[in-house]
Amino acid sequence: MTWQSPSGIRRIHIDGNERPATPPAGPGVTPAAPFPPASFPPAPVPPGPPPNSPPPESHGDMREADRIAAQARRDVAELSAQMAAVGDAIGGLLSGADAQWAERARAARADADAHRASAHADIDSAADRDSNRARGLLAAAVAELAPSAAGAGWSDDWSAVAATLPRYLRVGRFATSGGATDRDAGSVPEDVPALAPFLLSTGWYLKGDRSDTAALTQSALLRLAAMVPLRHLRFHVFDPRITGVTSGLAPLRSVSPGTLPTPLHSVGEFREVLAAVARQSTGNAELIASHHLGDLGTLWESEGLPTGDVAVIVVLDYPTGIDDVTHDLLVRLAETGPARGVSLLVVADPTGNAARGVKPKELARALTVLDHRTGHWAVPGLPAAVPVVDEGPPPASVVQPVLAEVIRRTSDTKGPVIGLGELIDRFVDDPWRETADDEIEAVIGRSGREPLTISLRSENPPHPNVLIGGAVGQGKSNLLLDIVYSLAARYGPDQLEMLLLDFKQGLEFKRFDRDENGENWLPHARILCLESNKAFGLAVLNFVNDEMVRRAELFTRTRTNGFSRYRATTGEPMRRMLLMIDEFQVLFDGHDDMTTEAVRLFENIVKQGRAFGIHVLLSSQTVSGISGFQVKGDSIFAQFPIRVSLKNTREESEAILSRHNTAAAELTYRGEVIVNRNLGMAADGANERGIAAYADPDLLTRVQSRLWRRAAEDGPVAEPWVFLGRSHAQWPQRVPAGHPGTSIGWLGRPLAVTDQPAVTDFDADGDSSVVLLGSGDDVAATVITSLVLTATSAWERGSRVVVLNGHPDSVTAPTGFLELLRPTIESRGHTLEIVERDQIVAALPDLVDVTTRVMVVGLGLHRVDLTTELGTDPVTYETTTAADLLKRITGGHGRSRASFIGWWPQLRALTDALGYDHAGVGTYVLLRVGIDDLRSVAGPHAIPPEGAPRIGVFHRNDDHGLLEVIPFGPVDPTITFEATR
Repeated sequence: MTWQSPSGIRRIHIDGNERPATPPAGPGVTPAAPFPPASFPPAPVPPGPPPNSPPPESHGDMREADRIAAQARRDVAELSAQMAAVGDAIGGLLSGADAQWAERARAARADADAHRASAHADIDSAADRDSNRARGLLAAAVAELAPSAAGAGWSDDWSAVAATLPRYLRVGRFATSGGATDRDAGSVPEDVPALAPFLLSTGWYLKGDRSDTAALTQSALLRLAAMVPLRHLRFHVFDPRITGVTSGLAPLRSVSPGTLPTPLHSVGEFREVLAAVARQSTGNAELIASHHLGDLGTLWESEGLPTGDVAVIVVLDYPTGIDDVTHDLLVRLAETGPARGVSLLVVADPTGNAARGVKPKELARALTVLDHRTGHWAVPGLPAAVPVVDEGPPPASVVQPVLAEVIRRTSDTKGPVIGLGELIDRFVDDPWRETADDEIEAVIGRSGREPLTISLRSENPPHPNVLIGGAVGQGKSNLLLDIVYSLAARYGPDQLEMLLLDFKQGLEFKRFDRDENGENWLPHARILCLESNKAFGLAVLNFVNDEMVRRAELFTRTRTNGFSRYRATTGEPMRRMLLMIDEFQVLFDGHDDMTTEAVRLFENIVKQGRAFGIHVLLSSQTVSGISGFQVKGDSIFAQFPIRVSLKNTREESEAILSRHNTAAAELTYRGEVIVNRNLGMAADGANERGIAAYADPDLLTRVQSRLWRRAAEDGPVAEPWVFLGRSHAQWPQRVPAGHPGTSIGWLGRPLAVTDQPAVTDFDADGDSSVVLLGSGDDVAATVITSLVLTATSAWERGSRVVVLNGHPDSVTAPTGFLELLRPTIESRGHTLEIVERDQIVAALPDLVDVTTRVMVVGLGLHRVDLTTELGTDPVTYETTTAADLLKRITGGHGRSRASFIGWWPQLRALTDALGYDHAGVGTYVLLRVGIDDLRSVAGPHAIPPEGAPRIGVFHRNDDHGLLEVIPFGPVDPTITFEATR
């Protein structure tokens, strides 16, 4: 029997036994099939009678039921078999999937491991590249800061050393085990030198055990000796306990005794050395300042050769043996010396006792303190977390070859050394024995065993002029000194005068000028031109050309036809003249009118000068490519039969000597020369090879002093006319006063060869006041100072100098430079009065129509209200203002004895004060002014002066136009004004 369950699932009942067609579902019952029953549709059931049909016959029902049951069993069996097959298939699939996924997992892990290894390799490679780059950067930085020996380790190659001033020296090396340390600890790669600044910026103050500080001292001195040319290096050692720390460098004395003088033990001797070093640093400072550079190292780089000396002051066992005076000198040199080539290396003795007034901490503050602790150096500025390993003293395996190389290099550079004293001592002992009738001859060195000479003469045969060339650093300046002093020792100032021009912008010719005591200049020097410029060079050429004209007139009057004949006929002491121009190409390079005129005058001088006893010596590093000589170069150089060349390139050898004469390129030593007296032609053995003498500076100083004293025996020695291109004009030692009561003011020296200053006369008829226009406090101060001092020098006692200071209190010391004149003014019996801004208007009435001498100096008057009314005339009813009174003072109306000097920043301010006619102004001093103001005063074609310090002077009442004038420098206490006696 069958029935339909409410859920629609058919149930079958057979033989009274009930068996569900599908297993009952419920808790705890496990299905027979691997999937839930709902996964398969129920077996099909044959359609039965409708629900309300009458029941069939019972036997038919049973047979039908049996049939159906049998069919159901068959279906179930078949279905079970199918389900088993599906289960087997699914199991196989699952087993294959597991194996596939396992294989994929293994492949993925292998790929991950490969990628990880590749990534690690890339990281390691990048790290290596970064490390190598860092090492390269560090190596480049070390090479820049401490090249070659300055930064080399004891195991490095010391053979390649550079002749330079190292700014840093090696102290040790960083203590690292490899690679890099923790970044936060200041990581550095291994084997990197630890450097500390030394030359040119600071000195060292070493603290630590005696052996450790001695080792670093020896290391530093050896590195310096390896790099700095010995002729320019001085080690001054103070060794109070005679420790001999620097004795290892003693072999250097064999080639350069001055490099390592014997160590000093007496503080008195040491103090004298320090004073000499201070003077040397002053000389270096002048050289540096003249080139507008920052320190001696930059000067060496700019010049391309060593200039000035480097001094290293080594103080051992400090403060033992040092007194307070010496200590003060050390502190001053420590603070100001490094840039000027003076550095201190002070080794502290912790057990030493300081004398009264000696303050070790004060000296230490001025130096870089290097402290040795437990085998390491503490260096300021380096990472504190990375110790600097002390590498100990220089080993003998380094010291011996380094010193041998330094000695060899020094010897090779100089070649055979011939002292100039060997050649000219006999003339110095008995100077001026020879006359210049026929020629002047200079002994400049030796050629083999014979003297090497240069002779200048007008005829038989004529050798009037000399051309000298040489590469940088080959001894050209030394050769010029040989010539000058050899001639000066043989011929007296009555036989020879020299015009010495230096266009190299150096101060080599400064030695020919007076010393710090105002004495001992070269008595033969008539013109001494330092830091030359074209304008002054042209003035010198004009002077020489005028001298030729003057001598030609003398020859005409005496019916003589040349220099020698004139001297023989008349017996008059006409002197030969030597015009020496170093780096002459500067004067003739360019395409402007000044260059054209210079070439014209020079050509005339070199072609005609020999007949008048005028000779020219030109020297230069290069004589090729001079633009001014492009047209006339051949005709000019044809007047120079004597050619001298130091070592040079092949091209310059041919330019100086002649085409195909390359002998100068084959020279070996510094100071070795080729002398050719046949226009440089190499044929017939005309080249004479020799060694120029070494002009020792100390020798030259002694020779010049001796010659000056010899000249002084015959009376006052004429000073040279000195020109400094970037300096103020020099005051003469004695400034003569004018006639009593006169008022001549000095403005400076005109840019011309003359001993007469540029002046203005405050007593001239008509306009006589002086006005300064423009900016430039320093120059204005020196001009006003010189005007006041000279104009009042001949005034009677009781005269006054009144300064009207219109500047507000916020302006710093506008009258300070005049206060410096108070002692001189008062020593003359005059008074100096300063009238401040708020009192100027009230003071003006008392300065009008004065009967005693008054010099009124107006400063900052454009800041004063000159429109202030001071009263009304009862007759004309005209109102008088402060400006009206100022015009009466500047114009010198009536019988007033007032003179006036004023300073305004621009022309408009002057016009506001004195009106459009600038009442009473006779002389304008133009400082730094605009071109419109300059040409409004001096004319539409006026050109502002070049260089500094310079002023333009325009006198309203003459037709000379704008004069270029070099103002005098600040008044030196040694200057004597005659009226002060």
